Amino acid sequence: MATYHLRLKNDTQPSGAKVSAKRHVDYILREDGKSHADYINREGAQGERTDCVFKANHLPKWAKGSAQKFFSAATRYENKGNRRYKEIELSLPNELTLEQNLEIVDRFIADHLSSHYYAYAIHEKAGELSGERHPHVHIMFSERLIDDVEKISERPAYKYFRRAARPLKGERVASFERRREHGAPKAPKWHDKKYLCEMRADFARIQNEVLAKNGFSIRVDHRSLKAQQSEAAEHGNDFLAKVYKRMPESYIGIISAHEDDGLAADVKRFRENVQKRQHSLFQDDVQKKTAEEEEMKFLVNQAERAWLFLSNSPAYKSANFEDETLNGLNQGILSGLTRIQSLKRKIVGFLGAREQAQKEYLPATDYKFLRDYENTMRQYEDLDRLSKQLIAPSGKYHEDFQAFQTIKRGVEKKFSDLRSFLAQNNSQYWAIFGKLEEPYRRKNVELVMHRLLQNDLDVLRDLKITKEKINLEATRQKLADTKIRLENELTRLENLCQTKEAKEKIVLIAADILHKNLKIALEYEEAKKRVGDLYEKLQEAKKRFNAFDDGYKQLKQNRVYRVIANNADSTKTSDLKENELAAIIADALLGEPNAVQLVARFGDNNLEMDKDWEMMLESDKDEFIRKKIIREL
Repeated sequence: MATYHLRLKNDTQPSGAKVSAKRHVDYILREDGKSHADYINREGAQGERTDCVFKANHLPKWAKGSAQKFFSAATRYENKGNRRYKEIELSLPNELTLEQNLEIVDRFIADHLSSHYYAYAIHEKAGELSGERHPHVHIMFSERLIDDVEKISERPAYKYFRRAARPLKGERVASFERRREHGAPKAPKWHDKKYLCEMRADFARIQNEVLAKNGFSIRVDHRSLKAQQSEAAEHGNDFLAKVYKRMPESYIGIISAHEDDGLAADVKRFRENVQKRQHSLFQDDVQKKTAEEEEMKFLVNQAERAWLFLSNSPAYKSANFEDETLNGLNQGILSGLTRIQSLKRKIVGFLGAREQAQKEYLPATDYKFLRDYENTMRQYEDLDRLSKQLIAPSGKYHEDFQAFQTIKRGVEKKFSDLRSFLAQNNSQYWAIFGKLEEPYRRKNVELVMHRLLQNDLDVLRDLKITKEKINLEATRQKLADTKIRLENELTRLENLCQTKEAKEKIVLIAADILHKNLKIALEYEEAKKRVGDLYEKLQEAKKRFNAFDDGYKQLKQNRVYRVIANNADSTKTSDLKENELAAIIADALLGEPNAVQLVARFGDNNLEMDKDWEMMLESDKDEFIRKKIIREL
């Protein structure tokens, strides 16, 4: 199962203390670089272990190809407190063979350790908790570089592990001779956290490229679960978003896996729960995607049937595709249908996704047997249904009965052979099927199937968009066709109207319409005149209202207007209505000569006006009497 693991370790614990011999007795036999090299290369006491499947190194000549000798010299000559070595532990995909995993290791070393002396070994054993193959590699290396001095002439061991020469005053770089007498410099990148992040990303890239090269669709990811969850949610992948929504697994080393301290049992239970949860989420996801796939296929088939109906219709067959617009729409529909056929071929479907995933995680012989057995099972079921549907002929013809018996015997023989094959290979079939049900295989098979079905969903969405475009183009084509027919009909009618008979007929029809509309036209003119008169009156009333409004403001300044009797006019002011009186006052305010003669003004200095109070308010009358009494007193 392809999982990601990269760990960079020192020869001491994070606290600075030496690695405990008690907790690493099976891992590191002694507390120095030499014992760890023994473990890595399965030398010395570790030589009895058989899980080391490959080892290699790149060492100076004085080490004579022995990692034990090189790291023993590091232990001896490195200054006290200096690291004698660093180790990179990498997990390798168990889907790949040893040769394929070696490609990953070699590419990683070429990218990150080509300037260092190193030794590595690939171990392959069953995991302490999972029981599955767990290929991994340990790479021990010195932080000291193979610098230009070392490339020209290798230093002896006691010099190589010395402190590197520093530049003297005035020097940018120490001289070649001084550097030759001192040790090789240590690479600063191994103290840079940013470089560690880059190395993790590069290891994931190398693994994925080799997996893809060898036909595996599973991928590893160096990022945190939280980052992977966010990306899945952003892309609308609910299944992966839920799968990644969990706590990261606690790291457990080989010592804890052997010791009965409870940690190993907790991690094992955690893994089982994660696998069960993923399986449940996968089943829900498959049901959802299958339903969407069936719905989309139905809609696409509807679109294809609609196009078939349109293409066979008389209107389509008689359409003038020489018209540029109509021809463009027709070509758009045809290209859309071609795209639909292309997209439909890309759909894998549930059964296809399952077969492809099984092919990745089964040996070729097991996969072929599984397919042959399931094909035989389908044939057996088909023949079983056929045999139940065979009915002997009821006619009198002997030849028909003989033919029926021949067919029946052939079906029974084939049916018997298929049943025999299934019975003989049943145990092998379930043994292979059981491999696929192993938790780690099932997990990866489900992830592969999910990716394929997710791709199907993207294809189906493209199908939906293409279908909608086809429907739109078909509608536009119908409208364009209708437009052309209407334009043709308009041209025909216009040509028809140009004939002598049509023109005479049009004149008669127009005269008849005008005669019928004469009464309405007269009523319209009369109404128009009334509206004009009313508009003039409205404007005049507006002027009077504004004048009266100004007079009312003056009224608030102790001025009162009233209509007085005119000797030349026999009409009494008392006979006038209030609106008529108001109109006279308004005309007077506008300067109308006749109205001015009829209106008198009452102010603070005019107390002689005591007759004809028709236009005065009661409050004004009271005020007028009160002022008059006060004056007389």
